[in-house]
This record gives sequence, structure tokens and C-alpha cells, in this order.
Amino acid sequence: MKSHVCEFQPKEAVQLVLLPLLPVAIFAGLMHAGAWLHWLPSPRPTLDVDRTILVHQVDASRSPHDAELVLMGDSSCLMDVSAKVLGKQLGCAALNLGTFSYLDLNASASMLRHYVEANPGRLRTVVLLMHPEALRRPAPEEYYMDLLKSLFERTEPCHAARAASRWTCLLGVDIFKGRLLSRVVPAAFRGRYGQYYGFSDCLERFLHDQCGSAIDPEPQAFKCNAEYRLARQLEGASGAFKAAVPAGVKLLAGITPVPEKFAGQRYPQIHQQMLRQWSQWLQAEALDLPATLPDRLFVRTTHLNEAGIPIFTEQLGEALKPHLSPSR
Repeated sequence: MKSHVCEFQPKEAVQLVLLPLLPVAIFAGLMHAGAWLHWLPSPRPTLDVDRTILVHQVDASRSPHDAELVLMGDSSCLMDVSAKVLGKQLGCAALNLGTFSYLDLNASASMLRHYVEANPGRLRTVVLLMHPEALRRPAPEEYYMDLLKSLFERTEPCHAARAASRWTCLLGVDIFKGRLLSRVVPAAFRGRYGQYYGFSDCLERFLHDQCGSAIDPEPQAFKCNAEYRLARQLEGASGAFKAAVPAGVKLLAGITPVPEKFAGQRYPQIHQQMLRQWSQWLQAEALDLPATLPDRLFVRTTHLNEAGIPIFTEQLGEALKPHLSPSR
């Protein structure tokens, strides 16, 4: 049995449903028009740790710099090496453009081309460092590849795979947050990153002061497994990276270390086999770096802690010296 019946006229339906959506439509229209007509600043979505790091590294890659030696690779390159200390050790300016294992060598090649374009005739040496976990990844993650592309193109990645991201972009929320809010209000980080860095602008200053190098303050139990190998897709990506290295610039490749007990006794031999094959794909000179370091020097399987960074940085510097010209 019906207690009552509600009847709506078309005019009333418009008032109840469409009118409240009008401010949302106006906001979205203004945001998209402002972006399309270049009335708004370019995107700098420093809204979390990953995006803050990627924004900084992209900006650094297309800015004038005096670095003749550039470090590139995954997050082990970003977190395990102090570019500032390495530059002092070698007597030349160094810049760390390491990113994440979620990206691939095609992404690193794009970043390298931007650096060369912004600094013509400056680059002398490229050092490519990757962790064995990154070397076995079959493919990059679409979200991070889209994000990197959008940062270089100064657009929003509205074709993100997640439905929620598509809606926030369509409604202009991503444009507002990435172009306006992030420039005015620094993002507060959570957990150990929040305790160590605080806010996104603090992390950006740290990266700038340390020539692009960062520190991982978040300990994690050693995960995954030590069955390391080279992904078959790596060969093609290695060729693409080599093609981005200008003529006359030396390319050196190395594999960053793994916790000793976690890796197992057979890993040093596997490390040498992977390095030999990978350097052939890259047509690069192989760096003689330690396959493992003591477990106590790691914050997780892929990153060294603050005690391990200076140790590995010194080892990297010693490995680099025979490959650099005497003038250095």
C-alpha cells in the first residue's frame, strides 16, 4: 500500500537536480579553459612523495646545470648515492636524476634528452644505476609513465587508468590542485616521510641541496625474493637509452647492491652475469660495484640507510675513477 505519491514538473526537476550542479560545471569549465588558454601556471602536482620527487627531477632535467656527470636509474640510484659527495670525490659537478623502478629506460632516455637539450655541450659522463629488482620488471606502470609525459608536456594526465582519476580530472579538481593549490599550500607527508621531511616544499629543498639525491627514512622488512634475472623487454629499452646518449659522452652501467644474507651465496655470480649481458645491450662500460653489502646497511631490499649511503657512494666513486678522463 502506498502512503503518498510525489510528482515533479520538469521545471522543478531542473531546480532540484541541475541548479546545484551549476557551480560545479562553472568551476570545471573555468579550470579547463584556464589550462587550455594558458591562463593558469603549468602543473606542479607536488601532492605526495612520489609526485614531488618526479616533479623535481623533471624540472632539474630541463634546467641549466653545471653537472658534467649525470646519474640516472631507478630509486636505488636516487636513494643510495649522494651526488653531492660523489661530485666532491671526483672533482666534478654531479647531478642525480634517478627516479623509480615504476618507470623504464625509455622514460630515463626522455629525461636525458631534456638535460642534453637544456645543457648543450656540457655532459661528459652518464652513469646508469639500477637495482636487480628493477632489471627483472617486465614493464613500467602506466600511471607513472602518463605522469612523466604530462609533466614534460605541462598537461594533466586525464587518461589515467583509474576511474576516480578520470572524474577528478574531468571536474577540474586535478587542474586546481596541480596548478594552483600545490603552489600555495605544501602537502604534508605521512608516516616516516612526514617525520623526516615534513612537507613537500622541504623535500624539494632537500633534493635541490643534495643535487637530486634523496634518503629513504621508512624501514621495511626485506620482501620479494632474490631470484634475479634480466627481463627480456630490457634489451629493447636498453637500446633506446643508448640512443639518447650523445656522441662523445661516456655511458657507464652498474647494478646497485642487495642485502648480503637476503641475496644468498650464489648471487654475486648471478650479478656478474647480469651486468655483463646488460652492459652489452647498452653498449656501455660495466662498473665493478659490490653485489651485496651487509644487511645492517639497508632500510629495505632496494635502498640503503643513512649509514650505507656514504659507504656505497665512496665505492661508486672509486669504481668510476678508472673510467673518467685524467683531466678529472
